[in-house]
Amino acid sequence: MSNEPVPQKHASDDFDVDLEKANESPLRAAARWAAGLVEAFFGGDGSDVVGAAVVVHRLEDHSEVIRINTGSIEEAESLVSMVRSDLEELSAEEFLDRWSAAGDQENAS
Repeated sequence: MSNEPVPQKHASDDFDVDLEKANESPLRAAARWAAGLVEAFFGGDGSDVVGAAVVVHRLEDHSEVIRINTGSIEEAESLVSMVRSDLEELSAEEFLDRWSAAGDQENAS
């Protein structure tokens, strides 16, 4: 009998995360574009013009598992870092329990 511990399988063995363009209604996209123009007019970088989404895909078939639309590129990048950390630390079940609710809440709005 071997006393070696069985390596724990992590969510990163099953899933990956990417930044993608947000799926928004035309009205929401137009509002984001207008807000970005106003921000740029007042000296901002206008980076909020393009909506971003954090998307978790299944490695096996690249199917979308979770999509979270964000308010800005900076917010999306921060969220991707948190998701990547959880992918490395949590099991697939724990990861889905934690992040599915965030995707469901975003998709409901």
